[in-house]
Amino acid sequence: MISRLKLYNFRSYELFETQLGDTGTVIVGPNGTGKTNLLEAIYIALRGTSFRGSLLDCMRHQTAHSIIHLETNNQPRRVQLLRSADNAIAKEFTIADSTSKTLPRKHRLPVVLFEPNDLRLISSSPQRRRDFLDGLLSRLDATYDTQLRIFNRTLLQRNELLKHHPESTTKWQDHLFAWDIKFVQSANTLAAARAHFLYTYEKRLELLYASLAGKQTPFTVEYLPSVSLDNYEQSLLDRLQRSREYELATGYTSAGPQREDFLISLHSRPAVKVASRGEMRTIMLAFKLLELELQTERTKHRPLILMDDVFSELDATREKLLQETIQHHQFVVTTTDARHQKDGCLIISTQ
Repeated sequence: MISRLKLYNFRSYELFETQLGDTGTVIVGPNGTGKTNLLEAIYIALRGTSFRGSLLDCMRHQTAHSIIHLETNNQPRRVQLLRSADNAIAKEFTIADSTSKTLPRKHRLPVVLFEPNDLRLISSSPQRRRDFLDGLLSRLDATYDTQLRIFNRTLLQRNELLKHHPESTTKWQDHLFAWDIKFVQSANTLAAARAHFLYTYEKRLELLYASLAGKQTPFTVEYLPSVSLDNYEQSLLDRLQRSREYELATGYTSAGPQREDFLISLHSRPAVKVASRGEMRTIMLAFKLLELELQTERTKHRPLILMDDVFSELDATREKLLQETIQHHQFVVTTTDARHQKDGCLIISTQ
């Protein structure tokens, strides 16, 4: 449980301090008054990263030192951000008397974040959906997070090799082939994990969707790999070799997890084509509620819920169902409309 937040030179806040409600906190104010900044500060203190981009961007304009101090039931945690003369950033995470440059995994507490942009992912780009799925899997599984980092480094190295190739030499070809092997092995790990997750929890997502929609609806989710999952490594390797000329011309890897997607269908038809705006939002809420359930099961703790102006995107029925779902968790909600407050919540105004 979190109980107090203090900020120094963070985003729009020079100095800020507030208590947080035991059950819930509702932050009310017009757009542009710093509501999301408060959620971001809490997220950084609990997870070690921002959900909005670089930690350097979190520092108040032209300041050299920013601090987040968050009181929790277990122990206070402090995040210091220091800007160097060359605009680089140094980070210090302090919990009790222990200080480190990154937040140790054992100190990363479960948080489920609801953002308005998530509710539009069905109609968004494959890149956004990949990032959404990778983020979800990384928060649930430390091994996946590690494998994702390995894959991204491998992809970067392979792309650099494609961009800076000499006239075709045997040595360069051998070097590229070695990276091809590393790439397809790492790619296989990611694609298999993504597909397994979607397949394993498809029925659970269908039930969550039905509970939010108030009716049973045929619901399926399918991973869309670059090549067949049955023989993924060899098939991907063959495809990369067939695409060599194209890749040399563009400087980018043409196939693999970095270009894959997943398809959600309602009534056996792609949701992006047939789902209403409300149905699309309900699909993404089902994914978020699944994460909430899985985080609770795996950590044996109820995650903190952060909601950034999500209720304004929902109709009254879905809002009521969502509020009932989160009532057993501590939450912090931002809104422009004070009517979204719940009984017993602490109200903070950013006006």
